[in-house]
Amino acid sequence: MLKGNKVLLRSVERRDLNIFYDIWCDEEVRKLDGNFILPPSKEDILNNFNKFVNIDKKYVSIVNEKGVVVGYITYKESSVCKNVYVLGIAIGQNFWNRGYGQDSIKALLKYLFMDMAAHRVELEVLDFNLRAIQCYKKCGFLEEGKKRKACFSYGDYRDVITMGILRDEFIKGILQINLYS
Repeated sequence: MLKGNKVLLRSVERRDLNIFYDIWCDEEVRKLDGNFILPPSKEDILNNFNKFVNIDKKYVSIVNEKGVVVGYITYKESSVCKNVYVLGIAIGQNFWNRGYGQDSIKALLKYLFMDMAAHRVELEVLDFNLRAIQCYKKCGFLEEGKKRKACFSYGDYRDVITMGILRDEFIKGILQINLYS
Protein backbone atom coordinates (compact mmCIF):
# COMPACT_ATOMS: atom_id res chain seq x y z
CA MET A 1 0.00 0.00 0.00
CA LEU A 2 1.39 3.39 -1.02
CA LYS A 3 0.15 6.70 0.34
CA GLY A 4 0.13 10.05 -1.39
CA ASN A 5 -1.31 13.33 -0.11
CA LYS A 6 -4.73 12.76 -1.69
CA VAL A 7 -4.73 9.08 -2.61
CA LEU A 8 -3.96 5.61 -1.41
CA LEU A 9 -2.55 3.13 -3.91
CA ARG A 10 -3.48 -0.43 -3.03
CA SER A 11 -3.64 -3.88 -4.59
CA VAL A 12 -6.51 -4.47 -6.98
CA GLU A 13 -9.54 -6.11 -5.41
CA ARG A 14 -12.06 -8.09 -7.42
CA ARG A 15 -14.74 -5.41 -6.95
CA ASP A 16 -12.40 -2.78 -8.45
CA LEU A 17 -12.69 -4.45 -11.85
CA ASN A 18 -16.25 -3.14 -12.23
CA ILE A 19 -14.91 0.42 -11.94
CA PHE A 20 -11.96 -0.33 -14.24
CA TYR A 21 -14.36 -1.76 -16.80
CA ASP A 22 -16.45 1.42 -16.74
CA ILE A 23 -13.30 3.47 -17.26
CA TRP A 24 -12.20 1.21 -20.15
CA CYS A 25 -15.61 1.58 -21.80
CA ASP A 26 -15.67 5.39 -21.53
CA GLU A 27 -15.20 6.72 -25.07
CA GLU A 28 -13.38 9.88 -23.92
CA VAL A 29 -10.88 7.86 -21.88
CA ARG A 30 -10.27 5.50 -24.82
CA LYS A 31 -9.65 8.46 -27.15
CA LEU A 32 -7.05 9.90 -24.79
CA ASP A 33 -5.47 6.48 -24.42
CA GLY A 34 -5.53 5.86 -28.16
CA ASN A 35 -7.28 2.57 -27.51
CA PHE A 36 -10.46 2.10 -29.53
CA ILE A 37 -10.61 -1.63 -28.91
CA LEU A 38 -13.35 -2.47 -26.44
CA PRO A 39 -12.25 -4.67 -23.56
CA PRO A 40 -13.57 -8.21 -23.19
CA SER A 41 -16.90 -8.57 -21.43
CA LYS A 42 -17.12 -7.74 -17.74
CA GLU A 43 -17.87 -11.41 -17.07
CA ASP A 44 -14.67 -12.53 -18.84
CA ILE A 45 -12.61 -10.06 -16.83
CA LEU A 46 -14.18 -11.12 -13.52
CA ASN A 47 -13.83 -14.82 -14.39
CA ASN A 48 -10.13 -14.28 -15.16
CA PHE A 49 -9.40 -12.08 -12.14
CA ASN A 50 -6.39 -14.17 -11.06
CA LYS A 51 -4.80 -13.86 -14.50
CA PHE A 52 -5.52 -10.13 -14.49
CA VAL A 53 -3.74 -9.45 -11.18
CA ASN A 54 -0.82 -11.81 -11.86
CA ILE A 55 0.40 -10.49 -15.21
CA ASP A 56 3.76 -8.76 -15.73
CA LYS A 57 2.10 -5.36 -15.80
CA LYS A 58 1.11 -4.50 -12.23
CA TYR A 59 -2.25 -2.78 -11.79
CA VAL A 60 -2.75 -0.71 -8.64
CA SER A 61 -6.07 0.82 -7.59
CA ILE A 62 -6.19 4.56 -6.88
CA VAL A 63 -8.44 5.31 -3.88
CA ASN A 64 -9.30 8.92 -3.00
CA GLU A 65 -9.67 10.48 0.45
CA LYS A 66 -13.34 9.37 0.60
CA GLY A 67 -12.44 5.72 -0.03
CA VAL A 68 -13.69 5.76 -3.63
CA VAL A 69 -11.71 3.98 -6.37
CA VAL A 70 -11.13 6.72 -8.95
CA GLY A 71 -8.86 4.84 -11.36
CA TYR A 72 -5.74 2.75 -11.61
CA ILE A 73 -2.06 3.13 -12.28
CA THR A 74 0.16 0.52 -13.90
CA TYR A 75 3.85 -0.21 -14.02
CA LYS A 76 5.95 -2.83 -15.71
CA GLU A 77 9.66 -3.44 -15.82
CA SER A 78 11.01 -3.13 -19.33
CA SER A 79 11.79 -6.39 -21.08
CA VAL A 80 14.73 -4.64 -22.75
CA CYS A 81 16.58 -3.14 -19.78
CA LYS A 82 16.70 -3.94 -16.06
CA ASN A 83 15.53 -1.23 -13.62
CA VAL A 84 13.62 0.64 -16.33
CA TYR A 85 9.87 0.83 -15.77
CA VAL A 86 6.97 1.83 -17.98
CA LEU A 87 4.11 3.67 -16.29
CA GLY A 88 0.47 4.12 -17.28
CA ILE A 89 -2.54 5.68 -15.58
CA ALA A 90 -6.28 6.03 -16.09
CA ILE A 91 -8.64 8.13 -13.99
CA GLY A 92 -12.42 8.02 -14.34
CA GLN A 93 -13.75 11.11 -16.09
CA ASN A 94 -15.76 12.19 -13.03
CA PHE A 95 -12.50 12.57 -11.11
CA TRP A 96 -10.40 14.55 -13.60
CA ASN A 97 -8.75 17.84 -12.58
CA ARG A 98 -8.61 17.04 -8.86
CA GLY A 99 -4.90 16.20 -8.57
CA TYR A 100 -5.41 12.45 -8.15
CA GLY A 101 -3.26 11.60 -11.15
CA GLN A 102 -0.33 13.75 -10.08
CA ASP A 103 -0.48 12.47 -6.51
CA SER A 104 -0.69 8.85 -7.69
CA ILE A 105 2.25 9.23 -10.06
CA LYS A 106 4.43 10.87 -7.39
CA ALA A 107 3.63 8.10 -4.89
CA LEU A 108 4.43 5.40 -7.46
CA LEU A 109 7.65 7.15 -8.55
CA LYS A 110 8.79 7.26 -4.93
CA TYR A 111 8.15 3.52 -4.64
CA LEU A 112 9.86 2.64 -7.93
CA PHE A 113 12.95 4.77 -7.31
CA MET A 114 13.37 4.24 -3.56
CA ASP A 115 12.14 0.65 -3.09
CA MET A 116 12.52 -1.03 -6.49
CA ALA A 117 15.87 0.59 -7.40
CA ALA A 118 14.50 1.96 -10.66
CA HIS A 119 17.01 3.80 -12.80
CA ARG A 120 14.42 5.25 -15.17
CA VAL A 121 10.63 5.48 -15.52
CA GLU A 122 9.08 6.24 -18.90
CA LEU A 123 5.68 6.62 -20.50
CA GLU A 124 3.97 7.51 -23.74
CA VAL A 125 1.14 10.02 -24.21
CA LEU A 126 -0.83 11.24 -27.22
CA ASP A 127 0.24 14.70 -28.39
CA PHE A 128 -3.17 16.33 -27.84
CA ASN A 129 -3.55 15.09 -24.25
CA LEU A 130 -2.23 18.37 -22.88
CA ARG A 131 -3.69 17.86 -19.39
CA ALA A 132 -1.74 14.60 -19.02
CA ILE A 133 1.46 16.10 -20.46
CA GLN A 134 1.28 18.98 -17.93
CA CYS A 135 0.67 16.49 -15.12
CA TYR A 136 3.68 14.40 -16.14
CA LYS A 137 5.88 17.51 -16.32
CA LYS A 138 4.78 18.51 -12.79
CA CYS A 139 5.88 15.04 -11.67
CA GLY A 140 9.35 15.61 -13.15
CA PHE A 141 9.04 13.86 -16.52
CA LEU A 142 10.81 15.41 -19.49
CA GLU A 143 9.73 15.14 -23.13
CA GLU A 144 12.31 13.01 -24.89
CA GLY A 145 10.92 12.56 -28.34
CA LYS A 146 7.96 11.62 -30.44
CA LYS A 147 6.76 8.84 -32.65
CA ARG A 148 5.25 10.60 -35.63
CA LYS A 149 1.69 9.62 -36.58
CA ALA A 150 1.98 6.43 -34.53
CA CYS A 151 -1.57 6.19 -33.17
CA PHE A 152 -5.03 6.64 -34.69
CA SER A 153 -7.31 8.79 -32.51
CA TYR A 154 -10.06 11.34 -33.11
CA GLY A 155 -10.23 10.30 -36.77
CA ASP A 156 -6.59 10.96 -37.56
CA TYR A 157 -3.12 9.59 -36.98
CA ARG A 158 -1.53 11.36 -34.03
CA ASP A 159 1.97 11.75 -32.67
CA VAL A 160 2.93 9.87 -29.52
CA ILE A 161 5.15 11.77 -27.09
CA THR A 162 7.77 9.80 -25.14
CA MET A 163 8.54 11.13 -21.67
CA GLY A 164 10.93 9.91 -19.00
CA ILE A 165 12.44 10.65 -15.61
CA LEU A 166 15.74 9.35 -14.25
CA ARG A 167 16.50 8.41 -10.67
CA ASP A 168 18.91 11.33 -10.12
CA GLU A 169 16.30 13.79 -11.49
CA PHE A 170 13.71 12.38 -9.09
CA ILE A 171 16.11 12.63 -6.11
CA LYS A 172 17.06 16.19 -7.10
CA GLY A 173 13.35 17.12 -7.24
CA ILE A 174 12.79 15.73 -3.72
CA LEU A 175 15.78 17.64 -2.38
CA GLN A 176 14.52 20.89 -3.93
CA ILE A 177 11.06 20.40 -2.43
CA ASN A 178 12.59 19.77 1.01
CA LEU A 179 14.78 22.88 0.75
CA TYR A 180 11.78 25.11 0.04
CA SER A 181 9.39 23.50 2.53
